[in-house]
Amino acid sequence: MYLKEVVNAADSKQFLELPAIINRANRNYIHPLNSDIESVFDRSKNSYFEKGDLMRWNLYDVKDEVIGRIAAFYHFDDKLGENQGGFGFFECINQQEAANLLFDQAKSWLQEHGLKQMDGPINFGTRDQWWGLLIAGFYPPVYGMFYHPPYYQSLFRQYSFEALFEQYTYRRKISVAFSPAVLHRASRIQQDPNYRFEDISKLSEKEIITSFMEVYNAAWKDFDGVNALSRAEVAQLIAHMRPAMDKKIIWFSYFKQQPIGFFINLPDLNQLLVKFLRNGSLNICQKIRFLYRKTTRKCTTMVGMVFGIHPDYQGRGVESAFIVNFANSVSQLRPPTYQEIQMNWIGSFNRKMIAVVESIGAERYKTHCTYRLTF
Repeated sequence: MYLKEVVNAADSKQFLELPAIINRANRNYIHPLNSDIESVFDRSKNSYFEKGDLMRWNLYDVKDEVIGRIAAFYHFDDKLGENQGGFGFFECINQQEAANLLFDQAKSWLQEHGLKQMDGPINFGTRDQWWGLLIAGFYPPVYGMFYHPPYYQSLFRQYSFEALFEQYTYRRKISVAFSPAVLHRASRIQQDPNYRFEDISKLSEKEIITSFMEVYNAAWKDFDGVNALSRAEVAQLIAHMRPAMDKKIIWFSYFKQQPIGFFINLPDLNQLLVKFLRNGSLNICQKIRFLYRKTTRKCTTMVGMVFGIHPDYQGRGVESAFIVNFANSVSQLRPPTYQEIQMNWIGSFNRKMIAVVESIGAERYKTHCTYRLTF
């Protein structure tokens, strides 16, 4: 076996195609859009290169066939005041020796750049996509979440990785009735005219960016590894979501005129389009098909990207009122479509959010894990 840096289009093509080869016998696997994966490694598109760097490799067997891949990277963390090392986009055959070569290469490259530990599998970018190893709930993935074969867990453990935290995906059917306790908490807020909950269909992009920044930077400021988002970063995030955006399922909450919460949801891109693609690439016919399915809401699953309430308003029943109002509105959409919501990336450290989603009857559906190796 031997490793080779990804340096040209042919190498990149092999890097992109490997997951489909490894999962070719798995009916639940859905190959992501190649353009989205490649954008992570594009210095002109990924702002993380401004304060960091990345390298990726393919692993080959004696027949010169690709049997593994990995990317290693580091990025300066403004909150911690130091570089943080990580690796991601790991794929490998079921062979510990092959996995060890990939992990060793990532470790060696990071050590050369002064890093003392690496977390993974993570993204060279924000946490909303391509983060964590799937360890439970091997169902078809929603878009932006990797699917991994079960044997990957053993490859990580045998290399002495330790679990850093888990990320849960919760699922809830829209039609399921809320408990009397949830409805009671919600009613107290709903009766107060100072509170309102509404979708973003009447908001300008400037208003969306400002409201999101205000709530996000207040609600996530105390979590390790989470830095405040700038206006440019939020604008980039919204631009990335725009092609799949359904404004009727992105909501903000307000107290008087102050934004105090948001619930960002997207139609599952895998259901809308990606699962119909054979090679992770789009042509004009497929783009037309996507627009048709999006316009007519040919998607039963929405993906809860992020839910947040300003700390000053947490624990008052705002969470319950927000979700009840949201669910009631979604159930009345025409044409009727969304039957369930999958809420991604609820960290095991976020006990408040776990309590909220479990109180509304959501079930833990999938679990991803972020590991750490200290050199």
